[in-house]
Amino acid sequence: MELTDDKYMALAEMYFWAGTGKKVKGLIHNLNNHVHVADMYLSMLASRSASSGDQPLAGFKDKLSRAAGATARIVGSLQENGQLTFFSQKNQALINIRDYLEWLLEFWKNDLFFKHEISCELIFENHDINLRVIPYYLTLCLEQGIGNAVEAYQETGLTNKHKLLIYVVSEKKRLDLTVKSFTQVPDLNPWLEGSSSKPGHLGMGLPLSAYLAESMGWHIDLQGGRSETNLLISVPG
Repeated sequence: MELTDDKYMALAEMYFWAGTGKKVKGLIHNLNNHVHVADMYLSMLASRSASSGDQPLAGFKDKLSRAAGATARIVGSLQENGQLTFFSQKNQALINIRDYLEWLLEFWKNDLFFKHEISCELIFENHDINLRVIPYYLTLCLEQGIGNAVEAYQETGLTNKHKLLIYVVSEKKRLDLTVKSFTQVPDLNPWLEGSSSKPGHLGMGLPLSAYLAESMGWHIDLQGGRSETNLLISVPG
């Protein structure tokens, strides 16, 4: 049964926040590492200052620097992840594509498999590309391409570093974003609503991406063989 517009948008919300929710565990893990370092050195400073009241502050320089470095990383992480508010907005906004994709890949480092097992490279034809889009739509569409690739790599069971490439090509009247992974598309129709190779799974998300892309006048395509998969999102400039 074909979904209505309202149901597609409700499904979009579910996919978007389900993907974000999966990264919360990794975000807490990453922040906890920095918090632990800051807490350890501040505790050591408190202990040393109590037992060595006459020691000059310069004697604590190394521990203070390490604690300050940890807190700076906490602040940096919160600022980086906080940009999700901007890149999930449903109003049109002018975004710099390089800055946006660099943020998206940093955000994906909250997925610990992505962080430790995947090497992702951005390949730009033009480094300074600005585009007026609805960030929510672009983020959700790209999330499906990256998420499917990450899941396919996880299912291989291999522990070697996996490779992901994102090509950015700017033509006169369009921008092409291609997510390339060295994985194989499951033997199913990826554009069929609810299409999934797993029981109880949300699916590959491509029918939803196609709906969103079409509503914005974009083009989306999936091409794959035995050794690679390419998801293309083409956005008029």
